[in-house]
Amino acid sequence: MPMTFSQSIAAYALGRRANMEEWNAITRTNSGATAIPFGVPVVPGSGAHTCVILTATAQNILGISEASQVQAHVGDNHAQYENVPICTMGVIGVLLGADVTEGAQARFNLSNGTWTSAAQSATVATIPGAQFAEAGSSGSIGVVRYVRPVPSLSVAS
Repeated sequence: MPMTFSQSIAAYALGRRANMEEWNAITRTNSGATAIPFGVPVVPGSGAHTCVILTATAQNILGISEASQVQAHVGDNHAQYENVPICTMGVIGVLLGADVTEGAQARFNLSNGTWTSAAQSATVATIPGAQFAEAGSSGSIGVVRYVRPVPSLSVAS
């Protein structure tokens, strides 16, 4: 019997590495009461080796939260006290909140938790070291290429 393959498998998924380019990840614990969605920028939490989701500009970004390949989840997020794998370098799937073009500076919309290439503002933070690896449409899973610079402070005007 010949093998059959689905022709509708997505090339990448939210919070997953999109390819096998060089990558690096660290792990921290979600110390916040709010769950951390997959594919969002995270910053240090209040305790040692902890993290929380980026909520304002001028915060030190650790990287982009990944989906765990071994830990079961309810929904696409990491609950309080769960280990959070964090992409510090690599190509990762993220939720787009606007149409984007390949090579554009990747920015994070603090008010709705999506990625955009819109101009930075009080609610749209520029993420240093992040750019869109492919063009994508609003509401779909897009791809961000990320290399964490030091320092890595989110920026707004």
